[in-house]
Amino acid sequence: MVIIFLTLEAWAVEKNPSEEKNMSPESLPKRVAGWTVSGDGQTFNREKIFKYMDGAGDVYLAFNFRQLLVQEYVKKSAPPIVVEIYQMSSSEDAYGIFSQDTDGDEVKMGQGAIYGLGLLRFWKKHFFVRILAEKETEETKAAVMAIGKKVVEAIPGSGKKPALLDWVPAAGLRKGVIPYFHKPISLNVHYYLADSNLLNLSEKTEAVLARYGMNQNRVRLLICRYPRPAEAEKGFEQFCRSFLSESPKKDGTMQVKKIEKGQFVSARWMDRVLILVFEGDDRKTCEQLTQAVAKKIMEANR
Repeated sequence: MVIIFLTLEAWAVEKNPSEEKNMSPESLPKRVAGWTVSGDGQTFNREKIFKYMDGAGDVYLAFNFRQLLVQEYVKKSAPPIVVEIYQMSSSEDAYGIFSQDTDGDEVKMGQGAIYGLGLLRFWKKHFFVRILAEKETEETKAAVMAIGKKVVEAIPGSGKKPALLDWVPAAGLRKGVIPYFHKPISLNVHYYLADSNLLNLSEKTEAVLARYGMNQNRVRLLICRYPRPAEAEKGFEQFCRSFLSESPKKDGTMQVKKIEKGQFVSARWMDRVLILVFEGDDRKTCEQLTQAVAKKIMEANR
């Protein structure tokens, strides 16, 4: 069985690390839909996660991973099913790691779920869950879903989505999960900007990347929130000078530029927030989307 992960830099800043309890093998059912647990289950902490997934643990460390519980289920003459329960230090980061790979079909499970080719992924509270059948059949799909429901039942309550999602305008927004992340290497997975840290992102920065339009019109909206205004200003200045090849305006006015292929790009800095629009069809598209975000930010700060 081959599992492919994206590789990101580690994010090691703890968020209320003692406020939630760990999941244990005892939290899971012994038998579901004809599949039975095999072995006692394994747990991996931050230091040991690489023993389970070699060098790919960075993707989880980047979202403040705390502990992994792995349990295999087996059935005679049927493919095994592996359950992976990743405990993060916040529900926002559980959503964040879930949002990094959403290929598949949406299903009703937990607080958001995707299924495809034998793999079910969902998040609930501060947990991200992967349930994978070694081979997809109608029988294994039903079992994966049944096990998923049992895991959901074992996680009481629900968690908060990242607050930045409330700043994403709904008009024209394309359907799908909006990626939430912290570091530039995560951004480049979804939308490549540069090898360097062009936007001055860090482990304490929050960002969301939304897509707008249909067919060939695929406008991208990037909202970044920084710990301090000076860090947001630095990101704005670096972006204007390096990406737009312009001197940054100091009065908070939005800067718009037409680049290659006739596309428009814009940037606006507001206190601790940087608003960027990419691949706009015209100046008006950038202006309207930026203004819609700015309005939501000002309403939230009242």
